[in-house]
Amino acid sequence: MNKVFYTDTELLQGLAAGDRTVVASLYKLYLPVLTKWIISRSGLDSDADDVFQEALLVVYEKAKSPEFCLTCKLSTYLFAVSKRIWYKKLEQSAHLYNLDTEEGEGEQLFGAAYDEDVQEHWEKEAQFAQLNQSLDQLGEPCAALLKAFYIEKKNMQEIATVFKYTNAENAKTQKYKCLTRLKKIFFTSAIKAGN
Repeated sequence: MNKVFYTDTELLQGLAAGDRTVVASLYKLYLPVLTKWIISRSGLDSDADDVFQEALLVVYEKAKSPEFCLTCKLSTYLFAVSKRIWYKKLEQSAHLYNLDTEEGEGEQLFGAAYDEDVQEHWEKEAQFAQLNQSLDQLGEPCAALLKAFYIEKKNMQEIATVFKYTNAENAKTQKYKCLTRLKKIFFTSAIKAGN
């Protein structure tokens, strides 16, 4: 998609497909407005960059879902998600910001609809971080074997060759053992984090 102007649908489809031109267009279209807004609320340019990137990830995750239906302009949705992320960052950094001072009751209700999307995104991020930590604890060669299968999408025969197993069946058995160990580490750390 090498166009100058995109419809919201094209932007969402391009974002879901990972089209760099579309992502660059989204930054060019919406980041300056968000930056100005965040700076006017005690933020920095770098804060705006972080918030916008996180908001784009939320929209990206939503855009990939066939059930997602945009019920407003993309700019409205993206800005609402960005605002929620910024407010939550302010709360987390102890710069408690009273939402009532800026938003009317109607806008609070409108914005609350985006809290679920932002919360879902942060929960996924926490799970990915926990999974990466569990992979680090798993050690080698298990971590490399699981990455080869799940991330690099290698088949069992390729894995057997790379890891020098006698055949694909042995590689499959080892993958199962590694996955079992990873699950144990992951869920043990999740239980500890919950306490």
